[in-house]
Amino acid sequence: MTKHTNATVTSTPAAIYLRMSTESQNYSNHHQRAAIAQYARENAMEIVREYADDGKSGLDIRRRAGLSQLISDVQAGAAVFKVIIVYDVSRWGRFQDVDEAAYHEHTCRRAGIAVVYCAEAFQNDGSPLASLLKSIKRTMAAEYSRELSSKVFGAQCRFIGLGYKQGGHAGYGLRRVSLAADGTPRRALQYGEAKGTLTDRVVFALGPADEIATVRRIYRLYIEQRASEPEIVRLLNREGIESEFGRPWTHCMIKSILTNVKYIGTLAYNRRSGKLSNPRERNLATEWVVKEGAIPTVVSKALFKKAQAERARRTRRYAPSELLDLLRDCYDRHGKVTAPIIAADVMLPDPQLFVRTFGSLVSAYDAAGLSRTSLNDFVDAKRTLRKLRQMLFNEVCALAKEAGALVEVGSSPWTLIINGKIATCVDVVPFRQPARGLPSWRICRKAEVDFVIAARHNHGTDNILDFFLLPKQAFSGRPIFIKTCTAVRFDSMRYLSVREMFFDGNV
Repeated sequence: MTKHTNATVTSTPAAIYLRMSTESQNYSNHHQRAAIAQYARENAMEIVREYADDGKSGLDIRRRAGLSQLISDVQAGAAVFKVIIVYDVSRWGRFQDVDEAAYHEHTCRRAGIAVVYCAEAFQNDGSPLASLLKSIKRTMAAEYSRELSSKVFGAQCRFIGLGYKQGGHAGYGLRRVSLAADGTPRRALQYGEAKGTLTDRVVFALGPADEIATVRRIYRLYIEQRASEPEIVRLLNREGIESEFGRPWTHCMIKSILTNVKYIGTLAYNRRSGKLSNPRERNLATEWVVKEGAIPTVVSKALFKKAQAERARRTRRYAPSELLDLLRDCYDRHGKVTAPIIAADVMLPDPQLFVRTFGSLVSAYDAAGLSRTSLNDFVDAKRTLRKLRQMLFNEVCALAKEAGALVEVGSSPWTLIINGKIATCVDVVPFRQPARGLPSWRICRKAEVDFVIAARHNHGTDNILDFFLLPKQAFSGRPIFIKTCTAVRFDSMRYLSVREMFFDGNV
């Protein structure tokens, strides 16, 4: 008795990769999918997975989520297919470095997964002829992108020369208007709205009157009142004036209004470029493609030129020696130097530049060798008091913990909560010499604290004279003034050190 068996043909599991840019319907995903499906049927392959990149450039892999996922699945061993079917070599990618296309294909082949191009005239079988043809095809695909980029750039430059806008939004105070092929205006375009047909062109027109008034006001604030860009941002946001996008104003928005030549009627193209997926870079003004008079003017050229001169003055980089020379010159002209004088002097940069360079204005004055003033001494005294106050605060925390107390930092500055219930304020009080009356040290109490630990600063030095532990009852709702003639009243609360205060039994 003979046993007969039917041989079954096993289909090879396959994945397909589709990529469509915007260049031709011949490369639509529907067209690619149909051709690939027919190839799979003819070669006994079963499509089990699909990867696609719709409307993506083939210049690199960074923005192609479909191809990135395919390579990731292959490298992770998560591929359930043995073949990857692609329409043709250009769909795999128009990589400007043709070795990159070969690298990604080799990654798949090394994992035991073949890549086939169903619309190519050659079989991707690794033969010398296939490798040669594939290399030529990859080079042609890369060259096609380079030629197309050059042609598109040339066409856009010609359109700029005719006064037509090429992409992007209009900007605050301006609007885009669609024109028919014969130049007849169609309609104003809203933000994000595309023109009606490919033959239409787009030009600029003036926006609402209130936006134009705001643009001109920004220029006046910047030039006449010398307001900084952040100050203008805060002013417009405080007044509730909306930006072009209906969002709060930002520093970049103000900078764009103050520097973009479109506000003086000039259409500029190629200010920045990043061809063939290269990083975008700023181009020199000599490389711009410019069409003057293409846009209705919002501000005059004279006003725009003043804004650029003011911006150059504010953003100029100064060496420390130059800044010191400017300070000395300012002192010679005004007899003194203060922050308001620096801010008002058109020959000097912003006062904050001196602060960033020297740490403070007082440090800058000292470096320039200028005569010290009472303001300089006041700033130095404040800095010294803050340093001493921080040291005292840290010492009180450490000694309280050493004494076995539970210490927490309070919500108010320089305040501690001891054992969860005793609020204590730490302070260093300066010497006071009023115009009338005796010299003294003024100690204040915050309403929510139970004790004040106060240190008297020794006038003219960085030393501390003594320390006082004052309960809230000692204040009677008023500050305490410790004078030479009244100091004896507080002897029971006076200590020569903080350690003595904590370890003599009173705390």
